[in-house]
Amino acid sequence: MRNILITTDFNDLSLNACLKFCKFLFKDSDTNYSLLHVSEEVGFFGKLLGQQEVSEDVQRLHFSELQKNIKTLYGLDVTAYIRRGRITGEINNFIRENKIDLLVVGTSNTGLNTIGANTHKLIRTAEIPLMTVAVNIEPKPIRNILLPLELNLSSRQKVPTAIKLAKEYGAKITILIGSWDGIESDQKLHLEYTASKAENFILSKGVECNVVKMPMLAQSKDFADESIKFMNNEANGVDMCIVMGRDITTDFAADPRAQDVVRYAKVPVICVPLKKSGMNAAFL
Repeated sequence: MRNILITTDFNDLSLNACLKFCKFLFKDSDTNYSLLHVSEEVGFFGKLLGQQEVSEDVQRLHFSELQKNIKTLYGLDVTAYIRRGRITGEINNFIRENKIDLLVVGTSNTGLNTIGANTHKLIRTAEIPLMTVAVNIEPKPIRNILLPLELNLSSRQKVPTAIKLAKEYGAKITILIGSWDGIESDQKLHLEYTASKAENFILSKGVECNVVKMPMLAQSKDFADESIKFMNNEANGVDMCIVMGRDITTDFAADPRAQDVVRYAKVPVICVPLKKSGMNAAFL
């Protein structure tokens, strides 16, 4: 990863989580870090309600101090940027203009396990891989990357990302599949064939890989819940999970189950946008 963008709304917990993982995961000295804050303009009704805009000079002063603290505490050289406008729109514009490879956002998946509105939108709109990091987890070596696979998904577009990260960290890839009551035998065979083909392709790239079959599930939607349980079970040794984010074939849709993975994850989650290919992409 050469160009990494970290977004911040000045939430210290969220920013701290992002910086800790960046320092831990991306140790390459050639990595460039950008830190972006988008100041959303107070609208007419907001002004009527007494909302005040923070001046750009104050924000830049804050950012200048923040840059120094990040260098002192994390040893990272970040270039800070402030923009004004719609938050997700400006973030996506910045990504296009600066050839960003990875977007990193923090999530406060504590309490009710909610995702911030802007993170929710970015998962649906980002055109590059997006990594979510929960504020309540600590960095650890990436040794096992989970790659869930459903019948109605071609996983080919997220496999290259998994291989790239696995090679970078010396990790293996675990493909997770499941079947449920009522699934046709030919569909089950097709799923197993697809998983086997993905496994062989990953192995051909010099990356260790294995396929794990979930026990019979009551219905297809249970696969999402069981994937989350598998991911968060320490006995399975999962250190990172890769799911599909934006489905460009439907402009900006993302299956809500993918966001459930982000919401409940105890490991970093990489959301990979599906490029236009006519494939049905659903959740995982």
